[in-house]
Amino acid sequence: MAAQEEFAHIRQHFVDPIQHDYEVIRPIVLFAETAAERSRQTGVERTIVGDKARRFVLEGMDGLRDRRTEARGPRAPGYPDAIAGYILYLKQLYPPIHLREIVRIVQRKFGYKTNHHTLKRFLALYDPPHQLELALPTFATFADAYQARWTVVRMAAEGWNKKSIADCLKLSRSHVYTILEAFERDGFAGLEDQRTRPPQHPENQLSLPFLKEVLDLQQAYPRAGRFRIHGLLGQQREAPPPSERTVGRAMAINRQFHGAPGPWQSGHEAQADVPSFKHLPYRPAYRHHLWFTDIRYLVQLEGSWVYSICIIEGYSRKIVAGMASLHQDLTAILQILFAALAEYGCPHALVSDNGSVFTAKDYLAILRDLAIEPLHIEKGKPWQNMIEAQFKVQLRLADYHFEQAHTLEDVQNQHAAFIETFNTTPHWAHRTRADGHRTPVEVLGWLRERVVRAPASA
Repeated sequence: MAAQEEFAHIRQHFVDPIQHDYEVIRPIVLFAETAAERSRQTGVERTIVGDKARRFVLEGMDGLRDRRTEARGPRAPGYPDAIAGYILYLKQLYPPIHLREIVRIVQRKFGYKTNHHTLKRFLALYDPPHQLELALPTFATFADAYQARWTVVRMAAEGWNKKSIADCLKLSRSHVYTILEAFERDGFAGLEDQRTRPPQHPENQLSLPFLKEVLDLQQAYPRAGRFRIHGLLGQQREAPPPSERTVGRAMAINRQFHGAPGPWQSGHEAQADVPSFKHLPYRPAYRHHLWFTDIRYLVQLEGSWVYSICIIEGYSRKIVAGMASLHQDLTAILQILFAALAEYGCPHALVSDNGSVFTAKDYLAILRDLAIEPLHIEKGKPWQNMIEAQFKVQLRLADYHFEQAHTLEDVQNQHAAFIETFNTTPHWAHRTRADGHRTPVEVLGWLRERVVRAPASA
């Protein structure tokens, strides 16, 4: 029996219009017949057959009801369950996503065409979604960098905007552009890691021997910072040491894993600093223009203080004379002054504080007889004396050793060792100096050189 005759025979037994409509579309749903072929067999218009089949797929048997007798109202937009669920998932995954972006993603993923107006009416039926935990890991958490870059390319191919990709994966938008441009230019080869590590990379330099070398210096100078440790490394190495930053990384590793002393802080640094402009009235303009001197308390031995008396040349920051003494009287000051003058000659001026030993008549008379101008800083402003910076370095590099000493001879030996270390390691003030000299020349030789060169330059 032909299909047309079979349908004509069956329709006589239908008691419900829905039975009739289902029999019309049954071969289309079950056996994938075309709407045109089923229209020829049943005598129903092809467009009506196709509409009934489409409504059955979306709504089931309820889609075959005759709605002509029902009250007309705003029809709610409908999507297949899989598509509707994915739309809601996208909205929960990234709430700021644009409607046109969802339309593009759905079309590329499912081949389903819709528009942003219909999508807006569909989403209005649901409460605003709450932000859920992202199903995708962030860009930085991928164990494989290639897989992370491929995720960016895959999301772009699915229809995601570059801004949405950046927000979901927690990376910058410029990084997204860079990855997509590399993929468009080189294909999958553009997703490979193209970076190479230079030989001087910190990870290559932080070897166990180098960490041990830094650890020994940290234990020998527990209060020194990375700048001083870097200078000490350059002094004891034949090859130039790694950068100061790399030394700082090595010090941090030693503190974390090898029990190295932690960053040292004095009691004064724990107090809140009040920002203020500190005027320096005495600034050296050339070598041996200004010398600076002062006395510092070092350590107590058997109830008596041991003092550090030093003279520093202001332009080169070299200690021209220094000693550890049990006395801080005029005799001790004149001894250290004689040692400096015998080695380097007379400076233009000598700067000190207003202590009684530096304002004594005999001290001032001796300086004037030597044509050295005595200068004094303002009271209550010790920072105007440049030797205070040297005392800060002494505190970091030598005070630990002074505290371990038990005799005056030990203190004097440690003091001499500190002066040698201070004069042979880089100074902070010389980081940007163009002359390249750390050690001052003798005054007479320097003046003789200027006199010889003066006629030629004139």
